[in-house]
Amino acid sequence: MATYDKEMIIRYVEGELSAEERQQFEADLRKDPSLSDEIALYKEVRSVLQDRLKPDEGSDALRTTLQGMNKKYFGVAPATGAKRISMTRWLAGMAAAASVILAVVLLWPSGKGNYLDSLGRTEMISTTERGGNADSLLQQAAVFFNQQQFDKALPLLDKAVKEDSSSQLALFYRGVAAWHTGAADAARKDLEQVYKGGSLLQYEAAFYIALGYAGQENKPAAKEWLSKIPEGTPVSEKAKELAGKLK
Repeated sequence: MATYDKEMIIRYVEGELSAEERQQFEADLRKDPSLSDEIALYKEVRSVLQDRLKPDEGSDALRTTLQGMNKKYFGVAPATGAKRISMTRWLAGMAAAASVILAVVLLWPSGKGNYLDSLGRTEMISTTERGGNADSLLQQAAVFFNQQQFDKALPLLDKAVKEDSSSQLALFYRGVAAWHTGAADAARKDLEQVYKGGSLLQYEAAFYIALGYAGQENKPAAKEWLSKIPEGTPVSEKAKELAGKLK
């Protein structure tokens, strides 16, 4: 498995790699799902910056700020190898720098504390097959869900479940969104219902239940739910990774 520091990941997303570097990076990206997670996290940081910078600062200003973050926040001092945090060249001064650091701390954590969030990342899909109100609500919820705005997705998912209590899709994503907001009991209730329903989302539900228990440091319960996930199912590789973290 290739190892890339955050500076390299930023350069890849910002299109600053040479053709040879990019080719090698993308070859490693195809082999390493965790690298995709790191790229997704950086893009979230960039999205936060886009929201926080004033509209009239424009895309050039945004790029200048990102480049400053690349060179200064993620730079390595030659003598000591320590990270340097310099704010003198950041576009909007101390206020913008504080926003950058806050975004990095909140959205790009490192170490063990991030592995549950990383494993729990998923995209919400919705259906338009029936075209009913529940499907319309799911489509609206998916927009917020996929932007990681789970607090905004939850009310829409609540309504979708009320519209169609048999919808395994609505129950599953309501459970996942609840897990992301820290409502572990509510999440488990929905996810256990999905698991018992035996739908195509059955084992994904079991995985998120295991994640919930892992977050509560209840390793025996987490392992019990992971054991319910058969080999070869879409979520089995993530289940193995989580099981490895719980040893």
